[in-house]
This record gives sequence, structure tokens and C-alpha cells, in this order.
Amino acid sequence: MKKHTYRAQKVNTINWQQVKEQTLGETLVLAVDVAKSQQYALLTTEDHTKSWMMQWNHLEHTFYLIEQLKSLQTPVSVVMESTSTYGDSLRYQCRQAGFAIYQAHAKKVHDAREIFDGVPSLHDAKSAWLIAKLHKDSITKLWCESTIEERRMNALRLEYDLHQDQHLRNQNRLEAYMSRHWPEVLALMPIGSVTLEQLIKHYGSPQKVAAEAKQAALNMRSWGKTGLSVEKIAAVIASAINTLGEPCIEAECQFLMALASELEHSRLQKQTAKQALEALVDNDEGLREMGRVIGKATTAVLVSLHLDPRRFTSPKSYQKALGVNLTEKSSGQINGRLRLSKRGSSVARKFLYMAALRLLVKDPLIEKWYKAKKDDRAKLKTVIALMRKLPLALWHIARGERFDASKLLKIAI
Repeated sequence: MKKHTYRAQKVNTINWQQVKEQTLGETLVLAVDVAKSQQYALLTTEDHTKSWMMQWNHLEHTFYLIEQLKSLQTPVSVVMESTSTYGDSLRYQCRQAGFAIYQAHAKKVHDAREIFDGVPSLHDAKSAWLIAKLHKDSITKLWCESTIEERRMNALRLEYDLHQDQHLRNQNRLEAYMSRHWPEVLALMPIGSVTLEQLIKHYGSPQKVAAEAKQAALNMRSWGKTGLSVEKIAAVIASAINTLGEPCIEAECQFLMALASELEHSRLQKQTAKQALEALVDNDEGLREMGRVIGKATTAVLVSLHLDPRRFTSPKSYQKALGVNLTEKSSGQINGRLRLSKRGSSVARKFLYMAALRLLVKDPLIEKWYKAKKDDRAKLKTVIALMRKLPLALWHIARGERFDASKLLKIAI
């Protein structure tokens, strides 16, 4: 490679008129290494005979760069890594300018760091050069933007995750403080009980529950409705009176009431986001059957993560995108174990795994298959086997077929 290959100029010092004269009639590629503020890019012709390495501050000079690229009056393709959200605003502006946008896989850029110059280093300018090289070798793909519906689902999924995480953290906090101040109640009511949540929200401590035992019992009946027996209510009140926990001071009582209020808020917001996600699935005829099989929330999560099976050309390609295809690493006489590739979204695999567990419980044929196949020493292997089959079925379901467990498991009935 030539010396100073990675030396970059600032975009406002480049002679753009000279660039225009040298590239007249040629298609240009702008390979961008995305960063939060200081961006690097290689502007090059398709055959890499002419190139300009450049750098600029994203907030100060992005509009200037786009205007200069438009002034070249030649087709421009922009190639970027899919790195979180830092490149989204640049990609939007490039698309608005009419440039074709291509996506380079970040791992492929990382893996290529030593191939061309023999040096295992990776920095901004070199990354831009590698992205251009991968694009020249056709190891990039057109960037497929999310639809409005997918963006809506993704926003609702993020909102659901936000409240779900907060809800779980607050539940753990409440359990810890109940162990200190009212340990008996944890044996009588689950930590996720709405009645327990309301009890702490209104009274804050077992001492206050004991002081207003009659009213507390009436409130518990109202909150728990038919799901809470008279005996259970009596046992909770008795545990508040006779608790061996450390009594709360007033400040601790106020804290527990605030904690229970936050727990209620996150629970209600989580339910609202989940209902909105499920409504979006119900309104899409192509996703309705998927929702029936793996759950509406799981279906919405997959679509929001660009994993709508209708986008994929074959069942196997969908399975690969979810990262549940098998990979092997063998050499000579060494035969490596088969493992999941785990490419793509771990969130999608988590929801797919939970969907597989639900099917084991609610589908008699799948439950029968699981019991026949499971190995008590490695029960998880059979669950993973079912999880790997699900994407193959979902691909067909999204195209109008009804779910048939006998086809999924290849069982004769």
C-alpha cells in the first residue's frame, strides 16, 4: 500500500472544483466511518483509481459536505456501518440528497483490518478505507429503511422494555426491604402481587397496617377481588401485627410508599405499551396468525427488529438472521461441536426462546414430542431444537399458511 494512505484532509480545505473535473462522468463512493462528532470518509471512484480521504465535524460541516457532493453532478453511493444511532442523522440527510445508501457489516470491517496492509490496527481513517474496499468487492448491501409501522413498533417495544426493566428493579428493591421490615408477607403473597403493591403504597409499613387492621382488610378485599380469600387476608393482617421485622421509621415508611407508587406506575405503563403493540399485530392480517402461535408481543418485537419473515427469501435465511442456525469449527481430525451462530439480535432470540417454552405448555403435540425427545441431563437442548424450528414455521405462516405442529416436528398423526 502507498504511504500516507490514511492521511485525511478537512472537507473545507479540499479543492472540490478539481474533484469535479477529475471525476466527471464517473460514479463515486463515499465510505463513511461513523462517529459521534468527528467523521472520517473516503471519497473514491468505483475502481479506486482516484480517492480523497477526508474528515469533518458532524454538526459543523455535514451540510457543507452534502452540498459539495451534490455539486459534483455525478451519482454518489454512500456506504456506512450499522453502528447504533450515531449515523442515522447523516444517513437521513444523504438519502434526502438522493444518494444511494449501502450498509457495511461492522464485523466484516473489523475482520478485514489486517488483510490489506498486514497491520492489525483499526482507526477511523483505516475503517473508512476498509468500508470502501468491501463495497468494491460487493460485500455490502443496500440499506433497507424501516417502514413507519416498523418504527412505531420499535418505539413501543423500547417503551415496553423501559417500563419492564424499571418494574423488575423496583420489585427487587421492594423484596429486599420487605425482608427487613415484613418478612412474613413474602411467604403469603408473591412479590408481583398487585394487592401487596397497593398495601405498601397506602400504608408503607406493617405497623400502619396493624394499626388500621379493619380498614386494611376491607381494602385488600377490594384490591384482590375474588382472587384473595378471607383466610389469606386474615393471615396477612396477623403477620403485620406479629411481624419479627425491624419497625420502619417515618422516613423509611415514606420511601416504601414512594417505591410502591413507582412500581404501580411502571406496571401500568408497561401494560399500556404491550396493549398498543398487540393492537398493531391484530391490525396486520399477515401477522395475526404469527401472533396466535408465538404471542402478539413477540411478533411485534421481531418486526420492530427488522425480522419480519415476509422480508426474507427463504426459511433458512430467516433462521440465519435470527442467529439460531448451527455453526461448526473443525480442522483435520478435530471435529468441533455444533453451536448456535448467535448472529443478530439477542433480544429477538430471548423472545423466541420464551415463545418456544410457551408452546411446550399449550400445544399437546409439541409437549408429547418434547417428553419423547428430552434428555434429563440436557433438557435445554430439546427446547433449543424447538426454538430453531420456529423460524422455519414462521416464514410459512407469514405467507398465509396455518400453523401445524405435526409439520413443524415432522410427526405422523
